[in-house]
Amino acid sequence: MSASVKSSPTEGAVLLEALLRTGEQLGLRKRELGDIIHLDDRTLRRKVELDPESAPGQLGLLLVRAYRSAFVLMGGEEGARHWFQTENRALNGVPREIATRIDGLVRVVSYLDAMRGKV
Repeated sequence: MSASVKSSPTEGAVLLEALLRTGEQLGLRKRELGDIIHLDDRTLRRKVELDPESAPGQLGLLLVRAYRSAFVLMGGEEGARHWFQTENRALNGVPREIATRIDGLVRVVSYLDAMRGKV
C-alpha cells in the first residue's frame, strides 16, 4: 500500500489565492487589483504565489485585511462591496480609488480598524 504525500500550499500561494478572492468579492478587475498592490496585471495573472515579505505581498495583506474588516462592519459581501465602491466622507473619497495609493490603502485600513474599535 503506497501512501501519497500531500504537500501543503506555501504562504505565498495562500496569500495569492486570498488576494484574488478578495478582489473578486470586491468586484475588482485584475488591472484594478494590480493597481492596488502595485503589480502589473499581466504579472499578477502569471503568478502562482505572492511573497508576503515583498511590497506587493504586504499591500495584498492590507487589502485582504481591509476586506475582512469591511465584511464584518458592513454585514457581509454585498455590504463590503458597496462600501468599497461608494463615496466616504470620512475618507474624502471612494475607498476603491483611495486604495490605489499606498498611503490611501493604509488610511482605509486604519479607518476600518478604528470603526471596529481596534485602535
